[in-house]
Amino acid sequence: MANLIASTDKTNFRYVPNIDSLDDSQLESHGYYRGYPCPHRHRIRDRQSHWCYHCAIKIKSNICGFNLNFIHPYYNYKYEELWKKISVGEPDECWDMNLPGSRSPRRIAFPSYRAFHTGRASENVTPHKAIYQCAWGDVGALNVSRVCGNPWCGNPLHMVTSWQLGMPPSEVHPFTLEFKPELLMLLNKAKQLGREQELIERYYKQTIRHPLYAPEPPDYDEG
Repeated sequence: MANLIASTDKTNFRYVPNIDSLDDSQLESHGYYRGYPCPHRHRIRDRQSHWCYHCAIKIKSNICGFNLNFIHPYYNYKYEELWKKISVGEPDECWDMNLPGSRSPRRIAFPSYRAFHTGRASENVTPHKAIYQCAWGDVGALNVSRVCGNPWCGNPLHMVTSWQLGMPPSEVHPFTLEFKPELLMLLNKAKQLGREQELIERYYKQTIRHPLYAPEPPDYDEG
């Protein structure tokens, strides 16, 4: 058992100014590489654990949220189907997953960082990890744990990795599960102008609870 606040950051994050402008050899000197795109359209990953550089910044900023329209095309329709099987409730509740399995949901076929090395489009991952990487960010080979201990919970606010050292935000924001043609057109135009990530990040909002109102951080299970 480990406390959320006391969790040790073992991920060895290294901030690199203007990292997107570096060539492959420069990235390698910092321990990064350009690999398989993450759900949030980033490509720079850690060479050892394969987590996404820009997703790590998002997670460490305590931002939990996504807009399905902005998820990478390798993932977006798979996420649409997955979210249809999750009973979304209040932010502090467990969200039941309607997935096959007995004691816990079976692994599901999903795009993975491994595709860069294996050439396979999908790998078997736990639904919890797929959900976490949609709402929080791509953590590569790192494990995802649940603060609630409920193996059937699909609430991303109940999921943590070693990146998180404090209380989660009070809600998932943004939380857009429907495809909207106007947003897809806006994203395409932003991509042509080289401002794709600028548009996506505009939709993020930090929803950190004030420490005076936050309950004591819970323990999380390693299962």
